[in-house]
Amino acid sequence: DAQSIALQDPGLSFGLKSTKQKPKRQRTNSQQTRGITHLTALSLRDNTSRTMKGGTGARSNPSQIKNKIKRKEVLGKLKIAKKKENREKRATVRKRAIEAVALGQQPERKVAKTQENTRIDDPTFVQPDDIEVFGDEAGDEFAQIFANCETPKIMITTRPRPSKGLFRFIGDLMQCFPQAYYYPRKEFDVKQICGFASNKKFTHLIVLGEKAKVCNGMIISRLPEGPTAFFKVSNVEISADLAGH
Repeated sequence: DAQSIALQDPGLSFGLKSTKQKPKRQRTNSQQTRGITHLTALSLRDNTSRTMKGGTGARSNPSQIKNKIKRKEVLGKLKIAKKKENREKRATVRKRAIEAVALGQQPERKVAKTQENTRIDDPTFVQPDDIEVFGDEAGDEFAQIFANCETPKIMITTRPRPSKGLFRFIGDLMQCFPQAYYYPRKEFDVKQICGFASNKKFTHLIVLGEKAKVCNGMIISRLPEGPTAFFKVSNVEISADLAGH
C-alpha cells in the first residue's frame, strides 16, 4: 500500500499517488431543479418539432403559438387550406350531380341533421298508439268536447256590482266564443251560480274580476265537476279602441 509505505518512509511519499477514491459530491436541490428544467425544456422542444412536422398541435391550433406574427401566418395558411378543401368538395359534389343527371338518376342530396332523424330510440318514450294513452284520454274531463260529442255552452258572470268598462270586455268575449251567455251576478255566490249553470246544461262558467274598474282576473270552471282554474288578466284592450278595427 502506497500510503503505508509513505508513512513508514516519508521520503518515498513524493511521486506516489494515493489510490483512495474521493467521495462523490452530492447535488444540491437547486442543481437538481436546473437539471429537471433543462430536461423538460428539451422534451417540450422535441414535442413541438414533432407536432409541427406531423401537422397537428400548433399548426391545427394556432393559439398555441406565442409569436404573434408566426401565429397570424399559420392561421392564414390554415384558412387558405380550408377554403381550398371546401372548393374541392363542392366541385366533387357538382361533378357527381352532373354525372347522375346524365345517367338519368336523381342526384344525391345531403340530409340536414335534426333532432327527429338523429334521435335514438328509447323504450321509455310514449308511443302514439300506446293503449295507456288512449285510456287516459278517454277518462279526461274534456274528452267529450275534444271528440265533438258535446258542444261547449259558456256562462259569463262578474263580481258583484261590476263597472261599466267590464261590460265592454264581456261583449268582446261573447263575440269570440259561440254559445256564450251573460248572466248578472247579483247577490249569488259562486257555488250557487255553478248549480244554476249545471241545471241549465252549461259546460263552462267564466267569472270576471276587476280592481279599480279594470279587469284583473278570470275564473274558468268546467261544469259540473271541475276542474277550476284562475287566470290573471292584464293590459286589456277593447276591440272598439283598436286602431282600424
